[in-house]
Amino acid sequence: MRISTSGTRRWILASALCGVLITGCSSGSGSGSGGGDGDAKSRAKPAAEPKPLAEGALRPLLLSQADLGSGYVQVQEEPDSGKFDDISVQGCPALEKMGQDGDENMFAAKAETSFTYDTDATLGEELHSDRPSMLSTKLRELFGAYTSCPTYTMTAGTTPIEVKVVKSAAPELGDEQFAYTSTMELPSGAQVLKTMAVRKGNVAVMLVGAPALVDRHMKTAVGKLPTGS
Repeated sequence: MRISTSGTRRWILASALCGVLITGCSSGSGSGSGGGDGDAKSRAKPAAEPKPLAEGALRPLLLSQADLGSGYVQVQEEPDSGKFDDISVQGCPALEKMGQDGDENMFAAKAETSFTYDTDATLGEELHSDRPSMLSTKLRELFGAYTSCPTYTMTAGTTPIEVKVVKSAAPELGDEQFAYTSTMELPSGAQVLKTMAVRKGNVAVMLVGAPALVDRHMKTAVGKLPTGS
């Protein structure tokens, strides 16, 4: 049994609710020197951050069937209609609060797609864009909430699902990397999903799905991002 994939966000959320941050890499540190006379005009100004990309600019950067190869079928996106109302978390205050606050407006822009592979595996992608400092801060907050609860119960409708998470290796791509593997104990057996996010400048790539598929395609996904982002 698989969690239904009515668009990317349902199972992105379902797996994100199983999260553990593995790596939050470098954080920038500024250095500067003032002129001997202390004149404010002589002090170096911080470099302006790249602005967020619009959704229309993100969409061409999403993975396509041509990028993935044979065996993948793109899932048709459906309009939102309260499709998260039946998903909740018990036993993890940080994740419960995140669910109450919602994350639809967490980043300035977003684009998404999802695929099935050989009919029984899934791979979903989300691209998020914001100013690099804001994108980094929000990703750390998001994955930080996951770190706080390595085990908890997720309820989908009326079905309680026990969730366990473990840290996972993330490739050294981009500026920051985050990864975890979650195991959901469903009535028909265990469901294993891997979530990996890589930030490169003002864009972050998140892949969720079968661990082998996430590992196989992350480098390609990051490679589609603009070099100067």
